[in-house]
Amino acid sequence: MLKRLLILVVVLAVLIGVGLAASAQAGDFTGSMWYRWEGMENLDQDGDADDASSYSHLRSRIAFAGDVNENADYNLTVENYRVLGDATSDANSVYQATFTMRNFLVADLDITLGRMPVAYGRERVIGIEDWDLATNILFDGAHGRYNFESGWLDYFNFKLQETYAGKYVTGDGDENITGLYMHYDANENFWFEPYAMMLTHENWASPDVDNDRRMMFGGLVDYVSNGLHFYGEAVFQTGTTYLPERDVSALGWYTGLFYDFDSTFEPFIGFEYNFASGDDAATPENEAFFSPYGSQSEYLGIMNVQDWSNITAMRFAGGFTPVESLDVSADFFLFTEDQDTGVDDAIGSELDIKLNYMLNADVDLEGGLGMFTYEDTADLYLAPGDAEYFVWAGAHLFF
Repeated sequence: MLKRLLILVVVLAVLIGVGLAASAQAGDFTGSMWYRWEGMENLDQDGDADDASSYSHLRSRIAFAGDVNENADYNLTVENYRVLGDATSDANSVYQATFTMRNFLVADLDITLGRMPVAYGRERVIGIEDWDLATNILFDGAHGRYNFESGWLDYFNFKLQETYAGKYVTGDGDENITGLYMHYDANENFWFEPYAMMLTHENWASPDVDNDRRMMFGGLVDYVSNGLHFYGEAVFQTGTTYLPERDVSALGWYTGLFYDFDSTFEPFIGFEYNFASGDDAATPENEAFFSPYGSQSEYLGIMNVQDWSNITAMRFAGGFTPVESLDVSADFFLFTEDQDTGVDDAIGSELDIKLNYMLNADVDLEGGLGMFTYEDTADLYLAPGDAEYFVWAGAHLFF
């Protein structure tokens, strides 16, 4: 991260040197605070032990943004995260530090440099896992967007992990992702997003071995009409990993169908099916699909027990608005393994009940209950025991 930020500072210094900063407009301060209390029960699934625990999380952000010469803008956002009462958890970080050049060289082309949060589509391949207040999915590098009449086309090249001295200690090399991502509005009801990406991992400790490469080719479709909402996405992964050498062949996809009823209480129901290939325990290969930097809380359960890998998941959803500004929803998930790794492929089920109340334009209140129940025959867990419970309540303030 440090190297990327230094590059950004150099770029800004050059702009100041050529006089562009002299036209900079005064920037605006904005910010947010997100407080959440979490309570957990039976986290180890041991019915003979009372392992109830609770934590109070607080995440604060301050952003300073502005324009430069009307053709560029900047954003610097700093963040503090802490668990109240635990001094060791207090951490300060840079959430965003970017400089964007508008209409760079040609009309409708914008180039952004620096550290940035990035989210695409339904955020299952590249997203922002905002639910975990302590963890940010951030990218350091370059991002370009060309806007055209019915959509846009992005090119990005990000450094995901730059190990520096860690290379000499662990031999673990850098990780990078580069790709193309397009959004196209076919009409007012239908849009789609095709993309191609390449993830690389440097085998620095073995200079005679090539770098790992995983290509991803996918597409997302979304259709909304008269209360009906259909969506889906499929991602194919191919490439080669080394140490040991194996060819990659993995598939992940999902599809959903929701319906919003025309009623004062705005009720809705929906069904979603998720799939991700896994490795066969008897003949292990690189067939396990994984979402590299996706946000999974919204589609595989708020408790984040299951990853989008070696899994089939059915989601049943519903909700309504009993009073103005209050949304109540429930999700029920059934999880099984794609590839049986033992006696049985059952994993379990999760029930999430969520409430969200917009007190006003600047204050958002939240709360809910999550419960994960393991199947008695689940071979992933020796002693499933009692269900896990997760309760939360909090507030999100914008200023």
